[in-house]
Amino acid sequence: MKKTPLYEIHVKSGAKIVPFSGWQMPLSYSGVTDEHQSVRTAVGLFDISHMGRFELSGKGAEAYLERLTPGPVHKMQRGSAQYSMLLNETGGIIDDIYLYKRGVDRFFIIVNAANLEKDFKWMTRHLPAGLVLHDVSGETALLALQGPRSWEVLGQIIPFGKSEIALRNFIETELVPARGAKALIARTGYTGEKGYELVIPAEAAETVWNALLEAGKPERIKPAGLGARDTLRLEMGYPLYGHDMNEETTPIEADLARFIDFEKDFIGKEPLVRQRDKGLERKLIGFELLTGGVPREGHTIYSDQKVIGKVASGNFSPSLRKGIGMGFVDPRFSDEGSEILIDIRGKATPAVIVKRPFYKKKR
Repeated sequence: MKKTPLYEIHVKSGAKIVPFSGWQMPLSYSGVTDEHQSVRTAVGLFDISHMGRFELSGKGAEAYLERLTPGPVHKMQRGSAQYSMLLNETGGIIDDIYLYKRGVDRFFIIVNAANLEKDFKWMTRHLPAGLVLHDVSGETALLALQGPRSWEVLGQIIPFGKSEIALRNFIETELVPARGAKALIARTGYTGEKGYELVIPAEAAETVWNALLEAGKPERIKPAGLGARDTLRLEMGYPLYGHDMNEETTPIEADLARFIDFEKDFIGKEPLVRQRDKGLERKLIGFELLTGGVPREGHTIYSDQKVIGKVASGNFSPSLRKGIGMGFVDPRFSDEGSEILIDIRGKATPAVIVKRPFYKKKR
């Protein structure tokens, strides 16, 4: 099992360590619900160094990504970030990824931990001569600072005078506590709250982690683990690879069509065009339980005593205080407001199909 540069810190902090995608990762410190609420109301700090990190450079890098991903890479400006995917020839999702444009034909890419080797092989297979793809996962660490008070914390460890980063943008700067260590800091995240992801040198990880926790004490910062990360993303209806999408799932089925630019050519386009024009055989929906219970992946979904699909992701929502989930169903039974039944341990549990996100922040 692999360990992040912060593994010993997590152990000393009393974190519950669990195996995840080949890594020893913190599931929780003070408890999933407590960490979840800290991110929703104040600020939480996650170690997500298990995720893969690639650098892409060379003349034609943008054109390469235009062909490799379905999103409008040409619309990216220097310093911007874009959610995207890698698709196979049948339109299935190899992985969902994030692109960061560092300059003309210079990109940084974040991929899922479980798919790192698969993604690197796929990207290398399609790599034209003259481009360089470098896996820098082992040389770097990745932290996520998430919550409404995250900027107040982050602002204390970056040089004075930096203005707040715009959504889906990033800066490259030095970090004060790490003696000038360079960092890529992006206003992106997986929680639905204001937040930032920091790519830093692996050797600076412990210093930066401790500095953020110290700077965040007045804001009631707490370290958070994978448990809270999952409940936070589920409340927002964000998909998780291996659950709500895989290589047999297309972006249209996974309700990610808004990230596709059908005006350009890309690997997997033709099957998606046919699916778009013909219609879906299954569709990802969100639902809330109407009674007690916790839906889990694999639970059967019924309507009018017919099996209409399966739960892909499910959990108890700490914010809504009820069971919520997502699942793939027959589109004929996917209308919002429709009542369905979830088979939870042999018990038919009533639920209603709802629009995502499940959690909507009060203004």
